[in-house]
Amino acid sequence: MAVIGAAVDSGTKQVFEALARARSVTSSRLAGVLITDFIKAEHCNNQRALEPSLPAVAYVPDQAGAKTEQVHVRLEPYYYDELGRLAAQRRWYRSAYLANLLYAHIDRRPVLCHDEVNAVRQVARQLADIGRNVNQIARKINIDPDRADLSAFDLQLIRMLLDVETEAVKALVHANLRTWGATNVQ
Repeated sequence: MAVIGAAVDSGTKQVFEALARARSVTSSRLAGVLITDFIKAEHCNNQRALEPSLPAVAYVPDQAGAKTEQVHVRLEPYYYDELGRLAAQRRWYRSAYLANLLYAHIDRRPVLCHDEVNAVRQVARQLADIGRNVNQIARKINIDPDRADLSAFDLQLIRMLLDVETEAVKALVHANLRTWGATNVQ
């Protein structure tokens, strides 16, 4: 069997080991089951093409400078290969994928890959553009309120654009959590 190691902070390791003890299994076996179940679900739901593997920007723990711990997991060759495939889709190493899978399940918050971070950046740019337009409208109204060509339609359009961008961010976060199997998040 192949072995996978994942670096996690000590608090995460303690929680994970406590969960394993509560189920009367080792942390390695629990991690192996978690990975195996996730890969099975992912394999059934998603048949994406492989992308070249690049280093990950790993999740940063809340405690800056905290020393992380390492966990070794044994996987059958099929699951090891599937883990590699899933990691390659996000352009991560297997260990980064495994650690981020654990973070997504324990913390119930999104862990974004490079493409998802770029999507969030694009939405942020669009929101900044809308904000500049709102500032220009406000400046025009403040300079000469009697001559301002601002209709209720303009305000409704701005509101609609903001709602569209907000929903895009929510959809991205929910989709991200669904890909990690953390679906009971609102």
